[in-house]
Amino acid sequence: MTRNLALNRPVGRYSAQGELIQEFFIEEAFRGEYSGTNLIYAGFAIPGANEGTAVWQISQITYDGSNNPISITWPVNDSGMVSNDYEFAWSDRSTYTYA
Repeated sequence: MTRNLALNRPVGRYSAQGELIQEFFIEEAFRGEYSGTNLIYAGFAIPGANEGTAVWQISQITYDGSNNPISITWPVNDSGMVSNDYEFAWSDRSTYTYA
């Protein structure tokens, strides 16, 4: 079964010249998991999205010894590709492989 991932993406508006108008993106739901004050996982989805549904964009943030963020990585999808698309379940964030 093929899913249309475009349906999971936030909606934006375009100008008459075809340029994306950033201010018109709909608000996204945000979830975060922290270790102390450091954000470890960040997730975004359309408002009202279920945390167990594969409609989340998730990233993992890595910090150095001084608590400075040094990298942001994205999960590997079912096709074996690193993806920043809205195709992951927030509740499964710690089970994904990040690269």
